Amino acid sequence: MTVASDDDLDIRSGGVVAVDTETLRAAAARLIAEGAQCDDLRASLDQARRIVQAEGVWFVPPAGAAAQAGERSRRLAGDLQTMADTYEVAELVSAAAVADAAGDGDLASDLRQRAQGIVAADPFVAAKLTALVARWQSQTRIGLTEQYTPPLLPGMGAPVNVAALALFATSLIGIAGRGTVSQGTRLGGPADPVAITRNGVGRTSAPMSLTQVVDRIPQGENRVRVERYTMPNGSRQFMVYAAGTAGDEREAWDWPANIDLYADHERAASFEATMAAVADAGAQPGDTVNLAGYSQGGLVASFVALDGTYDVPLLITFGDPVQADVGSDTLSVALRHDDDPVSALANGGFAAGVGADGSFVASRDTPGTAWTGEGAIGSHQLDAYRETAGMLDGSTDPRMDAVRERWQALSQATSVEAFVYGAARVPAEIDPLKVPAISGAWPTPAPGPAPGVPQVPAASGVVGSATGVSRGGSADAG
Repeated sequence: MTVASDDDLDIRSGGVVAVDTETLRAAAARLIAEGAQCDDLRASLDQARRIVQAEGVWFVPPAGAAAQAGERSRRLAGDLQTMADTYEVAELVSAAAVADAAGDGDLASDLRQRAQGIVAADPFVAAKLTALVARWQSQTRIGLTEQYTPPLLPGMGAPVNVAALALFATSLIGIAGRGTVSQGTRLGGPADPVAITRNGVGRTSAPMSLTQVVDRIPQGENRVRVERYTMPNGSRQFMVYAAGTAGDEREAWDWPANIDLYADHERAASFEATMAAVADAGAQPGDTVNLAGYSQGGLVASFVALDGTYDVPLLITFGDPVQADVGSDTLSVALRHDDDPVSALANGGFAAGVGADGSFVASRDTPGTAWTGEGAIGSHQLDAYRETAGMLDGSTDPRMDAVRERWQALSQATSVEAFVYGAARVPAEIDPLKVPAISGAWPTPAPGPAPGVPQVPAASGVVGSATGVSRGGSADAG
């Protein structure tokens, strides 16, 4: 198997935006200052030449090199300023679209006027923005085309036009208004009745890398992992890991849940189960809850972040079919593969960045194709995202610093408890208040019940209005 290099990884502040405008303008200002220093150095060298030559000594200082360095600094500063203007226009246009969707026509008009003012001052901005948008919009289609175009074998006709299919599919997503979820969006519809099973409790420590986050995403019968951090001041924080789609028709993470979340924005069983698991682990409304999710778990994590029940400082998604505008208080980190058909459902996400300063989207094409690589959905497999996470862990990109700061903050906890849950739908014909435990009896975890979480006999199957909890054994601390 071919292994991708770090050079294959594209880290961007948003769909179109590679680097935030403030960073670019700050770099341009430094270059202008350095250009001025080069001019001062050239003037000093010229003066030294004149003094020395007045004494009859032939001296040719590198004044020309200093002048060229100053000119290069100013030219590069100009390029950076133009790029900053280009990204700012992208951000203003995107913000105007959000304002239109929210019904704030005055704000949308003001934002567009600001964008038009920037373009009027520098006509090159419009051309650069057009090129950037075209590249961004084609990135996913190119990745899917390369991934799924079958090889042309002897005796075969022309292969299926995958590029046309990819263009058609992504266009439909845009027309349907799916792929991005605006700030303030809440899931509607009735809550699906689900029952969660606590399959394990254990002790662990804070993750210190994105790779460790991937390794903690549940698989198999487990669907949600919740870590409870007791901080030195006695307060609590939580970290939640949500799994991807499961095939079992009784599973809360089934295909109907995907449709409920993605197409209908309704309260899916997987969302209800995750909220129930977080509450069972001891989280109260307003508590600090960090979120991570893969595939459908990314969908769930995105909607939990938008729900407003908890304070969400960190959202990490792998192969999420949407991108959520989580607001300026949430660091948003999205890992995507350009040749992943599930990531393609996000249609590139937002044109401008979303989330707190330092938020980013990291993407790449996975090695091989559906025909020569890891199979039809190899680009979506969690192992492929684990490799991408490892590339980010080793990256020197400064945007990873904010992620590492979150790990350091969580690592200060005096204790970390891990709770692992399974979840299943409650059939409609069963009274949710009388639902039996999903799994068999489990021993009470030693040395005793986890503090702050009420213990229920293992076989009792306690259920609320929409959710149930049965108790399990020890967690894989991971």
